[in-house]
Amino acid sequence: MSVRAPFFQPAGNLWTTSCAPHARPWAADTAISPRTNQLGMVTELRIADMAHGAPRFPDAALEWLCGEQHGHRVLALTPAAGLPRKLAAHGDQVWCIDKRSESLEPLVDVPGITVSAARAEAMPFTACQFDMVLAHQVMHRLAPGIVFGEIARVLKPGGWLAISCLTRDDSVPWVRRLITLMRTVDPTAMSSDMAAEVAAQLGSSKYFPHQEQRDFRIWVPVDRDSLLAMTALQPCVTRLGRRDHDRLLAAVGAIYDGASAGSELRLPYQLSCWRVYVDHSEMTTPIMLGDDALIIGL
Repeated sequence: MSVRAPFFQPAGNLWTTSCAPHARPWAADTAISPRTNQLGMVTELRIADMAHGAPRFPDAALEWLCGEQHGHRVLALTPAAGLPRKLAAHGDQVWCIDKRSESLEPLVDVPGITVSAARAEAMPFTACQFDMVLAHQVMHRLAPGIVFGEIARVLKPGGWLAISCLTRDDSVPWVRRLITLMRTVDPTAMSSDMAAEVAAQLGSSKYFPHQEQRDFRIWVPVDRDSLLAMTALQPCVTRLGRRDHDRLLAAVGAIYDGASAGSELRLPYQLSCWRVYVDHSEMTTPIMLGDDALIIGL
C-alpha cells in the first residue's frame, strides 16, 4: 500500500494518488472513549472500565486516517483518545479545540500542541490553515449544516477531514442474544447508530464529495462479573422489581456461561473511519490564499 497524505492508495473503488512512503511509528497505547448512549445498554466507557481497560485505538487505523508522512498542520476537534499527543509526538503541529476549556487543560503544556476553547461550528482560524482536521467520536454532537462548511474553510486545498467513531459490533451471536434479552425490558436497549449518522451526514455534504471508508475490529475482554455489573447499572434494570431484576441477571449470566464455555468472553467493537477530501469550489465565500501560497498550474 502506498499511502501518502493527503491522497491515498485505493481499496476497492476508492480514488487516489501515490507518493513515496514514510513509515509512521504509532504507539499502541491510545485509549478510545466510546459513545454514551443514554437509551442503550451502557456507556461503552463504563464497560471498558469494568472489564480490562478502554479499547485501544489501533495503530493501523490511526495511520490510515492520518497518512504515513508527518509534519502536517493538524486541527483536532477534540482531545479524545490522546490522539493530539500522538500526532504531536511524531512531528505534526497540532491545534486542539473543545468548547469545554477544562477538557483541554491536560494539553496546555504539551510540546507541539496549541489549545483553544472554541466551538467547531465557529472556529477562530483564518482560511486554509490546516492540512488535516481530525474528528474522533465527536461528529454526532455537532451541527452538520454548519460544521462541514467551517471545516472546509480552514482546510488547505488538497486537505482532508479524518473522522472516526466507535460503536459496539452486534454481529457476534452472544451479543445478539444479549440484545434480544435486554429488549424484553427496554425496546430501545443496546441501540448503536452513530456510524450510520456520520455516513448520512457525509453523504449530504457538498464540501466533501470524495470519500474513503474503512472499518477496524477491536476486542475488549469482559468477565462474568463485569457483564452482570454492567447490566445491573442500566436504568431500565434498576427500575425492575427484585424478582424481575434477579431473573434478568440470571439470564444474562446464562448467556455468558453458554458462550464462554468456562473462559473469558471478548466484547466486540467496530471503529469506523472516513477520509474525506475538501472541495473549495462549493464555498459561497471565495477562499483567498496568502501571498506565499504555492499555485500549481494544470
